[in-house]
Amino acid sequence: MLLYIHIPFCDSKCGYCAFFSQVNKENMITPYFQALLKDIKHTLKHFSVKKITSIFVGGGTPNFVDSKHYREIFKLLTPLCVNDCEITFEMNPNLITPSWLSEIKELGANRLSIGVQSFYDDKLQMLERVHSYDDICRSFDIVYKHIENISLDLIYDCKLDTNKRIEYELESALKLPISHLSAYSLSIDSNSRFGDRKAYSLQSRESFGVFVRDFLQKKGFRQYEVSNFSYKNKCKHNLGYWNGEAYLGVGASSVGRVDSVRYFATPNLEQYITNPLQRKEEVLSQNALNFESIFMGFRSEIGVEKSLLNKAKLKYVIESNLCYEYDNRIYANDFFLADSIALYLT
Repeated sequence: MLLYIHIPFCDSKCGYCAFFSQVNKENMITPYFQALLKDIKHTLKHFSVKKITSIFVGGGTPNFVDSKHYREIFKLLTPLCVNDCEITFEMNPNLITPSWLSEIKELGANRLSIGVQSFYDDKLQMLERVHSYDDICRSFDIVYKHIENISLDLIYDCKLDTNKRIEYELESALKLPISHLSAYSLSIDSNSRFGDRKAYSLQSRESFGVFVRDFLQKKGFRQYEVSNFSYKNKCKHNLGYWNGEAYLGVGASSVGRVDSVRYFATPNLEQYITNPLQRKEEVLSQNALNFESIFMGFRSEIGVEKSLLNKAKLKYVIESNLCYEYDNRIYANDFFLADSIALYLT
């Protein structure tokens, strides 16, 4: 079973962020973790969880919270973790400390996902990130001494980006001891503070996505999903999502899916603390499950079961070299065209 744990606390709110996160709520951290522990206990019992194959602690900013708050949670989870369980913590560079890393490693953390986003201070300021280039350098001096499986996040398609600047950012990333890189095109959601500032992202120029992909693949990083590149360590947790595995979500705003039912926790901190077990449910039809499988499959190396696709149109996309077939599954040759291919074949 996959388990996602949401930590909604942050030291600042980035302008482009549409995820559920809260600032200036330090007084609610302790009651939140008390509620979270109740949520986890109930969820494990309700779904009769015997084994956990991956845990992803995301946010928000998990390393904004004192590491002591995770002790009771992992005391509960560790006995259920398989031997090669992947345990990922998201974190921001400016908040990384040796003591925090040392404690979460003792709790079982074996993978870090670091929200670098850019190596240019002007771009970081535009994105309303609170860390700097110096913070990034300092943080990587610390992290590799504790945990070796490190992923780094970058954002591209900002108005400041050029080929030369993107190349510098990628070169800077690859000088660091990382084995995985996630590169995301800047997406401005209407629910974010940047919702009315579309000029922050590219408007007329083509996306830098192909440039990013080609550069990384020349350096030995294999694209295994539209935004994810691996040198040697793919993210097991995300592969589980894309492969349609059941997953549990705990914490405010978390989402889970078991069989054909999707569960939603409230995106309200006070309501969650009051009633952490409350969930809204959505029963998914087989068509809806198939549709998700098709879209996620084409966006990644997972591929799509041939029987789910429009056979009359399938011949065209294969002959046009948009897709290829292997072992009764269909794969996109270019993940950036995945959504268009999925729509055409459904």
